[in-house]
Amino acid sequence: MTTPDTDATVPDTATATPSQVPRMIVLMLANLALSALLAGLMLVFQEHLLDYQLAHLDVPAGTDLIAAREELRSSVWSRLLPVALVAFACLLVIGGLRSGQRKAYRQVIFISVIVLLGTGLTLFQPFPWWVRAVNVAKALVVVALLVLASRPEVRSWFRRDQPARRG
Repeated sequence: MTTPDTDATVPDTATATPSQVPRMIVLMLANLALSALLAGLMLVFQEHLLDYQLAHLDVPAGTDLIAAREELRSSVWSRLLPVALVAFACLLVIGGLRSGQRKAYRQVIFISVIVLLGTGLTLFQPFPWWVRAVNVAKALVVVALLVLASRPEVRSWFRRDQPARRG
């Protein structure tokens, strides 16, 4: 007669990584890929983007359009720096999520809210359809990430009294 498996072979549900955590990492990587795509498209189609924005601005008569175009050009470049910073932060946070660090969990929430707000703000600015489409996709990914992060098993795995895990 054989004996049933002992509890030593069954993973402890309190220490096992919730299935949502790897999904959260995938969503963070998807957001990162969409951000890189948007940055690349903005660089490649920079002149088209500037033409579109200039055509949709309310400029008073007599405004120097060349100066306005250069100001818009600098704003395109200023949008690319935050994308790079968020990308770097996401890579650091992913490592923390894998090891079960509460700090990384809080950073996921913070970054997600910032990305959601920033993405929402771009919907009220004059951008071509392709910028809006990528931003809507980013917003959907971040909402899904926040939904996963708010699951009770994820919140309890990252609760304050849990020691940091390795693995």
